[in-house]
Amino acid sequence: MDPLTEIGIRHDTDKATFHNFTSFYEQYFRSRRYDEMTILELGILNGKSLLTLQEYFPNATIHAIDINKESVREYGPRIHTYLCSQDDESKLNELFSDMAFDIIIDDGSHMTLHQLKSLSILFEKVKPGGLYVCEDLHTSLIQSYVNSETIPLRLFENYDGKIPEIEPKRNEYINNTLQEIKVYKRDVNGYKCYRCSSVNEKRFEICETCSADVSTKNPSYTSILFKK
Repeated sequence: MDPLTEIGIRHDTDKATFHNFTSFYEQYFRSRRYDEMTILELGILNGKSLLTLQEYFPNATIHAIDINKESVREYGPRIHTYLCSQDDESKLNELFSDMAFDIIIDDGSHMTLHQLKSLSILFEKVKPGGLYVCEDLHTSLIQSYVNSETIPLRLFENYDGKIPEIEPKRNEYINNTLQEIKVYKRDVNGYKCYRCSSVNEKRFEICETCSADVSTKNPSYTSILFKK
């Protein structure tokens, strides 16, 4: 098991326990692990992802936003949290006006328009050679999350340079500075059930406790956008 996934399972983030995103990220994170770097995560929830990042990147300063007051609290000496929506451009600029990030992770609302809006605002704040992670693209396949004409999953799988929901100048900036997009689809059954949190050590397709489908037939997608 790779180090990031091991740490993620210990902190119980579903990036490791169900979606298996950490095994995908680790191959691109490992060369940066001990660098002095700055990370921004959109979405805090219970802070499990932040604790994973804090342990994996021992020299990183981590910033995070959430719209829920109960999530905006103390998690560690290198973690700074703020009350802010991921599509609130004025607040984002106020908080991070003079900052640039080595890694930005969108684990926010999972609404398709929010994913596109955050990308349009924040890709300029990714340092050259940095990474922009847009998680949970499988919500593009769930009608209740789809509130944009552009479907991020399909956009990133077959990027043609056109994002109707993004202003032309920002779309042009992304096109000019984007090196590559990699999309990952979960390829193992969940280690923990997303519904009842039961451990699935034998990686069965169906949770033995609540009968939820934890197999790859119930897909999970994430992506990394690499900046030149």
